[in-house]
Amino acid sequence: MPTEQTAPPGKPTDRPPSGSVALSGGQAFLDGRFAPATVIIDGDRIGAVGPDIEVPGGLQRLDCTALWLIPGFIDTHVHVQFSAPDAILAGGVTTVRDLGSPPSQGLALAAGPSPLRVVAAGRILTPVGGYPTTSWGSDSTGREVRDAEDAVDAVREQATGGACIIKVALEPAAGPVFDEGLLRAVVEAAHAEDLAVTAHVGSAPLLELAIATGVDELAHLPLHDVTETEMAGAAEAGMVLVPTLEIRGSDPNALRAVAAFREADGTVVYGTDLGNGGTAPGIETTELRAMLGTGMAAAEVLEAATATAADHLGLDDVGRLRIGASADIVALGADPLQDPAGYDDVRLVMARGRRVLDRL
Repeated sequence: MPTEQTAPPGKPTDRPPSGSVALSGGQAFLDGRFAPATVIIDGDRIGAVGPDIEVPGGLQRLDCTALWLIPGFIDTHVHVQFSAPDAILAGGVTTVRDLGSPPSQGLALAAGPSPLRVVAAGRILTPVGGYPTTSWGSDSTGREVRDAEDAVDAVREQATGGACIIKVALEPAAGPVFDEGLLRAVVEAAHAEDLAVTAHVGSAPLLELAIATGVDELAHLPLHDVTETEMAGAAEAGMVLVPTLEIRGSDPNALRAVAAFREADGTVVYGTDLGNGGTAPGIETTELRAMLGTGMAAAEVLEAATATAADHLGLDDVGRLRIGASADIVALGADPLQDPAGYDDVRLVMARGRRVLDRL
């Protein structure tokens, strides 16, 4: 049985703090499985959670009987300029990582007051004329890098703006790509700023280049017919994978490649590339079904979009239903571990303690 979340010293779980609302009667996702639990929301935080919580008299209750409570989803690959924060929240996603947008979009939202939690990469770094084709304008999606000295400046610009990661473009179908020396300069500059590097990779040789130069993450499954051996090599190099399988369509080769990455002990996290192709704001069931198709267990898929994603992004107060965590909670009308269609039945969304959707 899942264990009750441990309270901080001096705050026993059988005497929860006075809060604003209690979610009672539901099944909560704790320790990798669903179990009966009550969740007390105290302001913008979870004040108590567990099976034997005594709800103080007078506290507002939300009846979650026959509902499944999960942490708010974390989408690790979006482009927020193509959607509205309210639409993303209403679909059950409470945290996003923007992987390439003008400073007036991703980084601005990250610093703003929206209940949607946004972390952002800032602009995509690319060689002169590379993907995405941009000007040097201060509000463009891409930032062209001329040489090794400019690589330091480009990385520092993103870091100063609040970037959580540096994204590089390695897309030969859309223009020049980094050579080894210039890409290595970008990676070293990013690591000097304590920032990881994620890469959009468009060919097998460029995947080898990304591995050789110390790139930390693949922003997509590489956009070519990547082999299982190549993906095993990426996992062995310590890369993390955001597969964004939906944009590949029905591609059995892609599923096998992700399976090989996992078998080599690679970490997979959920991301949709929102704004690209047919992806829609909110929990994207098509992506989750594809992840299941790689051999991932249903609970592992859910964790890839919650706890595992939070750990990867270094966000210690989201991704789990535990005391002190941000009150980012989604109530579903069906068990998503039995059928991913349950993710489409969103009944309640709370973000930082705010009820942003209520269909109870």
